[in-house]
Amino acid sequence: MKSLSKPVQPVMHFNYKRKYDRLKRCIKLYILENSCLTDEICHLQSELAATRYQRIYLIKRLMFYEGLEKAHKEPNCVSNGKLESNDNFLRALNKNKQSVSYPREINKDTQNGSTAQLKKSFPINLNNLLLHSLGDISGNLNFHNECWIYPVGYVATRIYAHPKDPYKKCVYTCKILNNAGVPQFQIIPDNDLDGVYFGETPNMCHAELLNNIQRYANKRVKIPFDVQGESFFGLSNPKIQSLLRLDPGFHRCFNFKGYKNIQNPTSLNNAGLSFETLQTFLT
Repeated sequence: MKSLSKPVQPVMHFNYKRKYDRLKRCIKLYILENSCLTDEICHLQSELAATRYQRIYLIKRLMFYEGLEKAHKEPNCVSNGKLESNDNFLRALNKNKQSVSYPREINKDTQNGSTAQLKKSFPINLNNLLLHSLGDISGNLNFHNECWIYPVGYVATRIYAHPKDPYKKCVYTCKILNNAGVPQFQIIPDNDLDGVYFGETPNMCHAELLNNIQRYANKRVKIPFDVQGESFFGLSNPKIQSLLRLDPGFHRCFNFKGYKNIQNPTSLNNAGLSFETLQTFLT
């Protein structure tokens, strides 16, 4: 008898079906999760945009109340009597001194009274600069040289071109810090906190800022920048130099022989310090 052979039926692989169903479920979950993350990102972006707008608004209000913006429009105006009181104080100080080089020893009572009066008058509006803190002169030799004195804790703000959009204004905060006995100079743009310019000298910070502006200016003609770090920080301002002479630590600056130059109004009319002058090269 012939044996009847049954046809071999294909074996059903149920494992693949289960894997397929599991992958479909995972894909659905990933799609839902992706949509949730997309909604969350959109929400955070809207909040971030609103926060940036509020921050810019607050900066403008701060500039208005501190008189920085007003000083650019009306250089000879008096803001709430602060400019007049500070100028009178400095005039009285200069009248009591017979020469530019101040004596090494100053009466402690007069010095303490002058220091207290200065602390109450901050911030001091210097037309193109707003001085928030004069800082303290350190006896460390790293914080002064033959021409300049760098007080620790010095803070000033000024208006200049935005580092990534030179056609717009930006408020810069200039600081002098003590980094383990070595001065650290910082230039912080308020609208771009990630782009902080810092270095061991003011010229290093100022040069880096100017190079960044030249890169974003998209001009074939090179802008004639003149690196003046001390002037950008405001240390070349004669009023600030006079105030530094009142500091108790001034007589400990043994290597200091005198300021390199006295700032005059024409020295500010250069592209590296003046926003208005910079615009003449960008247009």
